[in-house]
Amino acid sequence: MRELLRQDLFDPRLQDDLPLRDYMDLTIDRMKAIFREGLIDNDMWMGQSREHAFRSMCEVMGLAGAFDFSLASTITDHLIAGSALFNHGSPEQVARYHEEITQMHQVYAFCCTEIGGGTNLREIRTTVSWNREERSFTLDTPTDAACKFWIGNIKHAATVGMVLARLVIGGEDLGHHWFRVPLRDEENGPPLPGITILSCDPKGGIQANQVGGARFTGVRLPREALMGRYSRIDADGRFSSTLPDAGARFVKSIETFVQERIFPLSTGTRASELAAHLTWRFAAHRETRGTPARRVLLDEPLFLDRLYQVQLRCLALRLLERAVVRGVERDWHTDPGRKNMHLLTATGKCGSWLVLDVLAACREMCGSQGFHCHNQIVTLRTDFEVNVTFAGDNSVMAYQVARDAMRFDRFASRPPETLPERVEKELTEAWRGRRDGSFTHAEAVTLVHARMLDLVLKEHEAEQQVPQQIIDDLVADFAAHRLQEPHRPVPADREKIDLLAELLAPLPELVTAPMVDDGYLAEFTSAAQAVGIPVSARGR
Repeated sequence: MRELLRQDLFDPRLQDDLPLRDYMDLTIDRMKAIFREGLIDNDMWMGQSREHAFRSMCEVMGLAGAFDFSLASTITDHLIAGSALFNHGSPEQVARYHEEITQMHQVYAFCCTEIGGGTNLREIRTTVSWNREERSFTLDTPTDAACKFWIGNIKHAATVGMVLARLVIGGEDLGHHWFRVPLRDEENGPPLPGITILSCDPKGGIQANQVGGARFTGVRLPREALMGRYSRIDADGRFSSTLPDAGARFVKSIETFVQERIFPLSTGTRASELAAHLTWRFAAHRETRGTPARRVLLDEPLFLDRLYQVQLRCLALRLLERAVVRGVERDWHTDPGRKNMHLLTATGKCGSWLVLDVLAACREMCGSQGFHCHNQIVTLRTDFEVNVTFAGDNSVMAYQVARDAMRFDRFASRPPETLPERVEKELTEAWRGRRDGSFTHAEAVTLVHARMLDLVLKEHEAEQQVPQQIIDDLVADFAAHRLQEPHRPVPADREKIDLLAELLAPLPELVTAPMVDDGYLAEFTSAAQAVGIPVSARGR
């Protein structure tokens, strides 16, 4: 990945200088380069032939996201579409389409979300009906609300879409199924008959992700378009399934999302570390006073308080990501483990709240330089806003974790031992004591942060990378800002800050912001300089 980042193709200034359409095309080319190098592909997902490289894939995804989140989200869209085929296709279908997905001979789009339902996938309206006389399917968007929307890669590049729809045979709704649907004959070509591609631009961020929508009108599909791992239809229109009912088919159809939820955490962790590093570098030379003794931002106690808090949250994100990846590797291969894995990835997904806090604080601490795109931080902040709702809305994830914690008492046979465990026990006991067993949004958010901190502490116990004093400070920061608990002051000093700066340092190839050294003064004022004419005299 470092070698790729040094290539002209990955020049970071291109995304600021190119027209938007060219930037979109560049992002597709960058994605293909990563796939060509074998750094990421669907065989690295758990349950696939190269699952031993799952941790490496998450690391590369994190680096791609810190470089440009449009790139990481574009890769994710192809990966999750490929995962739908790999997890729901028959062995024959997987073998047939394996190479075009892993080698990216075709660009895939993931056609799941509908504009009228968002993350409420149970209520999707798109239908695929069986035509008995013609022995084929017809894909339709029955209402405006059923238009597939916020679909990455579909606007120009994607040639294939994996579509989640309701299968209807003889008027009977047989529930959610996946279908492989050709979208174009070639990349950047016109959509095929019956397919209307809609634009989702202008977006608030990730500008180069080709997000769009699709409306399907009488699109004919062959019988083989139905993914056949769990359900099949024979040439005479007889339907069979190894899953007992439509409810079970819905649950199985969305299992593909579980691993995807790690990517917002991996990308957000690397982006946060990059922003914290840029802020630390800027603060080391940005003067606050020139005389009688020079002082810089890192000499100011109040600035150190803010920077240390940011670093502690970056450390929490790093440990949380490692705990989640470790848990997925452990739990994937058993049914009870997969249930735990759903809660684990939902908890990790909520780490994107911490990411936004870090990016916002770093932007502020760097003042106007933090607001310049070439200095990277403000672009990261804008792009990563969407992570809160990508791959499942954070609030919905928190509600699921909270409901499970209330149903299954982790402390029925032992007392809580740590702050996050005590917070969880107090919350869940209060909920069980209510007549309707309800909880508030704020309580669910507090509980999911307690679960995050619990994972962080366990990961620290498994592999200690920092002194216990820093972990104690991390816990105090969580207590103050996440858990509504009494807390002690969190003292900051240069020794702890420099230690974390070294630990959390990003790849050098990711650091392109001019403000990391005092040369940025010359770069940003170069247009006003002329040989032999003082800057102050120009324009007289």
